[in-house]
Amino acid sequence: MPRSSSTFTLVTDPAEARARLDGLVRQEPEALSVVASVTEGLVADPGRYVGPRWWVVADDADRLVGAVMHTPPHPLHIALATADEARDLAALLADQGDELPGVGGRRGPAEAFADEWATRTGATTTVVMEVGRFDLPTRPRVPFEVSGSFRPADGADTALVDDWHQQFVDAIEGGGRAASSLARHVEHGRVGLWEDAGRAVSMAYASPANGGVTRISGVWTPPALRGRGYASGVVAALSRARLDAGESCMLYTDLANPTSNAIYQAMGYRRVGDSISITFGG
Repeated sequence: MPRSSSTFTLVTDPAEARARLDGLVRQEPEALSVVASVTEGLVADPGRYVGPRWWVVADDADRLVGAVMHTPPHPLHIALATADEARDLAALLADQGDELPGVGGRRGPAEAFADEWATRTGATTTVVMEVGRFDLPTRPRVPFEVSGSFRPADGADTALVDDWHQQFVDAIEGGGRAASSLARHVEHGRVGLWEDAGRAVSMAYASPANGGVTRISGVWTPPALRGRGYASGVVAALSRARLDAGESCMLYTDLANPTSNAIYQAMGYRRVGDSISITFGG
């Protein structure tokens, strides 16, 4: 028996998903940052993922209250839902024989989904990452000197940016997936580079703003160049640039890395919530 009175409408077309979720993105831009940016990317490049799906969650008054997305081969992403809604969706998908590699998103709903999924399918569940969600309520600053300077990437940097983005994705996901090109982000001035002694040493990019919020991501410094503050420099400078453009900033960090968490908080970012990634097995 359903635990909530909410309904789930399945959407498979990126443009339709964007249109249906537009109002909710404006109301909850931080919660829906990943859904909004991935959906925008699929509108621009429909071949980026095969078989993407969205579930639009409405309450018993037909008000839009939640959003869930699945872009295979990634886990299901619960952007916004209550724990009861997450359990109801897990029951619905499990009972219709759906196959999922895992679930991620806000901790409470994601854990509820995983628990219901395991109960109904017999799958095992393993937490693979816990992530902090941070906003930026103040102008960022780096509390130490960093050699070098910031500049936006331009077209001549695209090959380097895409190579570093692939290395970033490989480090996060363990390899095996081709990262999407950041050429569109470069074209729109949303990729930042830190240069020292005339060469690029670190990068980060800002997602297209949705609901006025951009997500800072893809922070990458080649291993041989780490420990010099370059990542701090590029994140702070890119964040300031987006603030100057009238956007609000947020980012996610791996809670297993206390060093980066401490650096971002010293910079001015504020932890406002947690997300989790859970894989299914068995």
